[in-house]
Amino acid sequence: MSTPDYRLVGKQVRVHLYTREGRVLGAIEGRVADVSPGVTVGQDAEGRDIKKDLVYVVDIVPGRGPDGEEVPYKNSAGAEGEGWFAVQDVTVIDGDGPPVFAN
Repeated sequence: MSTPDYRLVGKQVRVHLYTREGRVLGAIEGRVADVSPGVTVGQDAEGRDIKKDLVYVVDIVPGRGPDGEEVPYKNSAGAEGEGWFAVQDVTVIDGDGPPVFAN
């Protein structure tokens, strides 16, 4: 088991969202509150576990609906403003320099 990399905790990040087919849905922004390395997220065609390093993002900024109203982000469990995401889909946006990819 790998050791969690806590350097991302507290960082403001942009999470790039994709469909299962790999199509870009958009991006959300929030703050990393936790990390969890090597989490099994599914299985490949041969039945082998697919593992990814995940970050728990909180304080996700609400998006805007068609009429300009705020629409909170809801995760698959129905909780608002937070969720687990693959580190590979995260860009750190903290600091004075350009965005940095987390992986």
